[in-house]
Amino acid sequence: MRILEPRSGSAVVGRFAVVVCLIALVNVGFMRAYGMSHLVTPLYYVLHAVFVGGPFVLFALFVIVFQIRLQRKLSFLSRKDGLTGLNNRRTFFEHTDSRRKECKDGVLLLVDADNFKRINDTYGHQTGDICLKRIAKTLRKNVRHDDIIGRVGGEEFAIFLRNTSLEQARAVGERLTKPIIFRPVNGSSVRDLRVTLSVGAAMNFADQPLDTLFARADQALYKAKADGRARLVVWTEQLPMH
Repeated sequence: MRILEPRSGSAVVGRFAVVVCLIALVNVGFMRAYGMSHLVTPLYYVLHAVFVGGPFVLFALFVIVFQIRLQRKLSFLSRKDGLTGLNNRRTFFEHTDSRRKECKDGVLLLVDADNFKRINDTYGHQTGDICLKRIAKTLRKNVRHDDIIGRVGGEEFAIFLRNTSLEQARAVGERLTKPIIFRPVNGSSVRDLRVTLSVGAAMNFADQPLDTLFARADQALYKAKADGRARLVVWTEQLPMH
């Protein structure tokens, strides 16, 4: 079906013309088979194909385009977070697990919006959604194209930095802890608002299970929250369990 999908106006015209020609050839073969080809002119075959078969051809092309676009939309929704457009939790885990096997070095960052519930309770969920979108935009801006970003919880995000040293990851994490300014919903009397992020980092190792990597990053994130938020904490064996 994807082969038949027209991707432009000229493609629609081209496919329509091809199918109409095929219909005309079928008509020619039918009339000859029954010995009636002498009763009509060549123009008849063309007009018959265009005005009788043409509407069905256009309808079929419309159905093909609709089905393929619907499949793409459903595929996107199954892999992406509907609000931010980032990978959803399942997709992030799958891509991260695959990427960890391809590269030796890497760092996982778990990122959580500080006092996000207060934003929702004070300014409403629409403003909360705007805040999450702004955070997602900030995360994209601060990582490379090959890094993996996902929304793994309500206000929790995750980033896997591939082929990255702990020092490089620390620099990225420190940038993310700077206040993020966003504008609330239209019509609000409140002007710009700010949100900060807490970040927990854990170094990836080849023989380390993915669950362990996430648990360590989460442990570091918990420590960042407990120490006052808006900061980066890197996991070490000395961190207490929570």
